[in-house]
Amino acid sequence: MLDMWQYLLYNESPIVVAVRIIFTLLLTVLVSKVFRSTWRKFGADKMHQMFIKNVLSIIIWIVGGVIALHWLPHFADAATALIAGSGLLILVVGLAAQETLGNMFSGLFISMFKPFEVGDRITLSSQNLTGFIEDITLRHTVVRTITNNRIIVPNSTMNRELIENANYCNMRVANAIDVTITYESDVDVARDIMACVIGEHKDFIDTREDLDEPKVQVFVRALGINGVELRAFMWAEDMATNVVASSDARNDILHEFKKANITIASAKVRDVFLKEK
Repeated sequence: MLDMWQYLLYNESPIVVAVRIIFTLLLTVLVSKVFRSTWRKFGADKMHQMFIKNVLSIIIWIVGGVIALHWLPHFADAATALIAGSGLLILVVGLAAQETLGNMFSGLFISMFKPFEVGDRITLSSQNLTGFIEDITLRHTVVRTITNNRIIVPNSTMNRELIENANYCNMRVANAIDVTITYESDVDVARDIMACVIGEHKDFIDTREDLDEPKVQVFVRALGINGVELRAFMWAEDMATNVVASSDARNDILHEFKKANITIASAKVRDVFLKEK
């Protein structure tokens, strides 16, 4: 067994060298897959953890590639001679790598200071782009749009961009619930119904700092041509919860309005009202 390993390690025949290179590359693939599956098993899905995972994966591949090339006879001597004999090559490589290095350092700063996390809903102001952070690599950040497309944004751009983060500090979201009622309807009763329905919903979040204030404030936002426009806000723990809670509240408000003989305004109701006048 020892003789076989010595033969594989020190024999310089092309077949043995090719076997060593193939074995090294296969071992690199195996180590990379084991590393990624282990990382995923422990639930490392935060932004800085994903960044570190990608960095370490690249290091594994670089080490594997260097070891594989090392098996080629005289590779080290040839590489040294090439670099030492060509200062122009070093200059060209350095200039070409500027953008790549900039993205790497930008990714590192994003990972350190964490202006957003994986899963956060952000808006890139100058691009008018809204989406969810899905991944961050050494070079770029992946943003998933609401239409399930992926936008690849270089880290240097993300580092310079003015970012609106809906999840920064907390994920609470407010959604406006607008209702327009006819002028004949009792506005005070309508406001009480809206406040009660919204405030009593199981997913409503009470954001008051002063508990003497109403739990839910219902505003008369306009006296429109169709009727009295009312607005209240549904606060919920996150966007997905808010969508469902707001839908429930609108449905319940509609039923409660019917019981209280409060009429939702429409163009048809407006025309009837104007004719009667």
